[in-house]
Amino acid sequence: MNPGRRRIRRVPQEEVGLQIAPMIDVTLLLLFFFMLSGKLTKSAKLKNIKVPLASSSHTPENTGERDVINVDAHGDWFAGDQHVNTAELISHLKARFKNHPPLKLQVRADASTPAVRIKELMHLAADAGASEVVYGVRRP
Repeated sequence: MNPGRRRIRRVPQEEVGLQIAPMIDVTLLLLFFFMLSGKLTKSAKLKNIKVPLASSSHTPENTGERDVINVDAHGDWFAGDQHVNTAELISHLKARFKNHPPLKLQVRADASTPAVRIKELMHLAADAGASEVVYGVRRP
């Protein structure tokens, strides 16, 4: 051996196995995400609203990108499942349009909602900059 050289001893390396803990963590995070996002989508629709019948209708594409405005039989407005008055609805629609343009709405109105309330909602949506409004109906 050369006097100036040192011999480096090799450290035996352990075999790398399958790391299961990170996969479980990622799977649980995905599960929580989908559970919460599914709950948010369902909570936007009020159960006590009976949408009107329509003989012909079609479901638009990408309904998940729309804000849901519910109108009950008395003409009260709900942004998702939160009861709102006219001023709150206007600020909600304008904030939604400002933060996430274009503003697309899905209106779910009860079949016995006064027509004047629907007309008022249409004007508020247009003033806020709504580019598309669809109405929830059910087939006979």
